[in-house]
Amino acid sequence: MDSSISILRLFAVLATFLALIVSLFARQVAASSAQGAADAAAVAVTDAIPADWDCTEAGLPPDAEAVAAGAAAERLLQLAAVQPVGLEVRAGGACSVIVTVRAASRGWLGGTGALGIACRRPPSGAASSPRAPIAPAC
Repeated sequence: MDSSISILRLFAVLATFLALIVSLFARQVAASSAQGAADAAAVAVTDAIPADWDCTEAGLPPDAEAVAAGAAAERLLQLAAVQPVGLEVRAGGACSVIVTVRAASRGWLGGTGALGIACRRPPSGAASSPRAPIAPAC
């Protein structure tokens, strides 16, 4: 009888450890997927910006959110475990486009959310110069 209880205890510890590992892996996958989707969306939006952009949110293309959502969804569709939750596109103060993507994933110990933020300057922006960084810090 003692060996049966010992095996049951060992199995319970191993199952808990495995659940923690799988949930941690799901959290990391969600974080990297959200960041990749934000990067892809920022690139897609800056490619759609006209050359005479005035660096304001009003000057962004009217379909900027649709372009960003399409690029983010295309990136996140590669992983069935990560679902897009929210997306925001705005213009930054240094003539840059800032895209925020929220994603969620489910692990064995529940769901988790992740946030990906990407900044990108279009090559034709008013504040851009040959030495300006392509992706300024957020």
